[in-house]
Amino acid sequence: MEEQIQLILMDLIDRPVKISRETIDPERVRELAESIRESGLLQPVILRSQNGRFEMVAGDRRYLAHKLLGLKEIKAIVKELDDRETVVIRGIENLQRENLTPSEEGRVYLALKEEGNMSMSEIARKTGKAFATIRRYLNLVQQPDDVRLAIDRKIISLLTLETLQEIDDPEAFKYHFEMAAANGITEKVARLWVDDYFKTKAGEFYSNSNNPPPGNIEGELKPSYVTCEVCQGPCEVKKIRNILVCPECGKKVKGSQVVKS
Repeated sequence: MEEQIQLILMDLIDRPVKISRETIDPERVRELAESIRESGLLQPVILRSQNGRFEMVAGDRRYLAHKLLGLKEIKAIVKELDDRETVVIRGIENLQRENLTPSEEGRVYLALKEEGNMSMSEIARKTGKAFATIRRYLNLVQQPDDVRLAIDRKIISLLTLETLQEIDDPEAFKYHFEMAAANGITEKVARLWVDDYFKTKAGEFYSNSNNPPPGNIEGELKPSYVTCEVCQGPCEVKKIRNILVCPECGKKVKGSQVVKS
């Protein structure tokens, strides 16, 4: 049975209390508004009735585009939904958005888990996402802001972060993460850093067998590798040239003058 499309007054619609996206790109909303002006609304929004008014379930950007155009009504499908069903529909719609950041995706899974009271298996079944993917993004959304922003801005990859998280001392992790964010390293370089960390930790333990191993790494311990900006592979710090290329890649850069730093 086809769901009935209604015209609902814009003034009767309330946006969600929790907006799942950190930012709504005004330019995207403007582009959508122009499309609606030219071709009309192709996909109605989904609402649920709440105390004589309507709450937005899916279609928040379409609603904002209508407001930008100064329209008084919007095409909508009104459904009788409980809170859990609303969270599920919102979550699935958000996962279908373009340019969703890793943190935003993680918050969708977190909302399904906490507000929707869904297990990881249920989330995977509803969204079609792999169990391991959901777990990775849930891990990300629980990280401090500076860590999440480094991933969202593509300064480092999620895989690089996960590699660095193998470092079991918070101060050591913080030091290596800040170095990673400053240099934009790859997962290969992160793996070398982590291996160096554990070798150093083991060496400290065995050289001080009568004492417990130290709880953190002091500032003088520095990773031996950074990322080559051409091939994205690891390169020893002492071989770095002024544009962060490894020696082999330096030869391939047309017209470049490789100067030792």
